[in-house]
Amino acid sequence: MRAVLLALSLLVSTGVTVAADLPSADASVIKSAGIPVYDQAVFVIGNQDVGYRFATSQPPEAVRQWYQKKLPDWSLFDQYGSWILYKGKKGAGMSQIMASRQVAVSTNEKMIEWHKLKKDMTTEIVIMVPK
Repeated sequence: MRAVLLALSLLVSTGVTVAADLPSADASVIKSAGIPVYDQAVFVIGNQDVGYRFATSQPPEAVRQWYQKKLPDWSLFDQYGSWILYKGKKGAGMSQIMASRQVAVSTNEKMIEWHKLKKDMTTEIVIMVPK
């Protein structure tokens, strides 16, 4: 028992990702919305009401390019420090964007402490699928 506790404390102290499993019902919501999940991301937290938060150690620009290739017909809002790829008309207003299916990619260094992630897991991916 003592050895198990020691092993667990070592895992936590080395910054191993503590990620939840994406519930199958939520995975179905994302898939049915036509939104792929970045293959090098881990699910952190969320649901359809608040959005799904993922983290990756890949640079934000690489993740953004990946999503733009996967969702070439989607529009991009890239202003005021926000990068949001959304299903809707180009140039839509913020209220229209927020009511659309969307993927936002940004750097969030707070995710490390908030979710006990590895130190390099600072790229945040938020997927929104409005009801």
